[in-house]
Amino acid sequence: MGHKLLKWWTRQYLRRQVRKRPPLPLAGFNPQGERRVLLINSTALGDLMFSTPAIRALKETFPDWRLDLLVNPNYAALVQHNPHLERIIPFPGRSWRLFPLMREIKRRHYDLVIILHGNDPEATLLAGATGSRYIIGSSGSPLSFAYSAKVVRTDPFQHAIERRLDFVRLLGVDTADKRMQLFLPSSELIRAEVMTIRHFGGNPSLLVAFHPFGSGRYKWWPLESYAALGKYLQESYGAAILIISGRRDLQDAEALASQLAGPTLVTGGRPLIEVAAFLKHCRLFVGNDSGPLHMALALGVPSIALLGADHPRRVGPHQVDWGTFLYRKEEVCTQEHCLNRRCLDNKCMQALEVAEVIDLIRKWWAPRHLSG
Repeated sequence: MGHKLLKWWTRQYLRRQVRKRPPLPLAGFNPQGERRVLLINSTALGDLMFSTPAIRALKETFPDWRLDLLVNPNYAALVQHNPHLERIIPFPGRSWRLFPLMREIKRRHYDLVIILHGNDPEATLLAGATGSRYIIGSSGSPLSFAYSAKVVRTDPFQHAIERRLDFVRLLGVDTADKRMQLFLPSSELIRAEVMTIRHFGGNPSLLVAFHPFGSGRYKWWPLESYAALGKYLQESYGAAILIISGRRDLQDAEALASQLAGPTLVTGGRPLIEVAAFLKHCRLFVGNDSGPLHMALALGVPSIALLGADHPRRVGPHQVDWGTFLYRKEEVCTQEHCLNRRCLDNKCMQALEVAEVIDLIRKWWAPRHLSG
């Protein structure tokens, strides 16, 4: 089904639903006792990591609630072991598979639906299909007439973690602990360690992860800069380099690895649960604004974020002492809105010097995280 047709059909469907069973004010929702709650977070990997503090806060405040999560199937394995969640429901995307899923979730009789982050019209369509009279979503949605309560975004620089917490704050839920979380089974950690030992011929004393890629090249730090940084880390610290890449980036990743004389390992599209397990064994991560950056921060890996298009106040390390960033867009670029793939000259990323990253490694990372 095309996007325009789906939007039209969804609007008609939801208006019929609202006429038959209008949403109830959230003030009438009784949070006490066992409640079945559907959380929708159907978009990118970083969005999923940003939602984990809100998920944890919900479960800690209401331990009897049964929380199900609708999530992009590519990331389902990453939340399979989250102790705060009961059921993981794969999101089928914009296809005919939406309709059997609508029937399935209606049978679950959810008391409450929270759209933490999802694409319209699909997210609101599925929320409405549950039949729940209580739906929390963003005021920015054109389908917000179907919601019981709407979160209004007033601060354009509010961090993505805080934005998701705003959805549960409407229920009286909050937390001072803003850490993202990623739970891995011990079997995956052991498997990653064994694979690392086999690849490198032993357990590297220092494994450093790079993620030189991302959703668009406008977010990429130049590959030659990563090569220069890798050479420095190998020569100065004897580091082994883990290069995280998908299948689409494999050729670039292998080209980067070929420029490094020391030991390297390219993930090359391995399942994300395996990549996360490799990351857990790393003692430093350097990467662009991307899902692996937020995975590393969620795993507690000391991380340096190289940011350009988006602002660190929105997507950078948030209230953790194991994350820092470099950002120089405001010095070199006058374009206010460049969060799209049409940016032909990512000079905001090219402006980040290798020497600046090395200086951060020497002054921020080495004194705190190198020993032990």
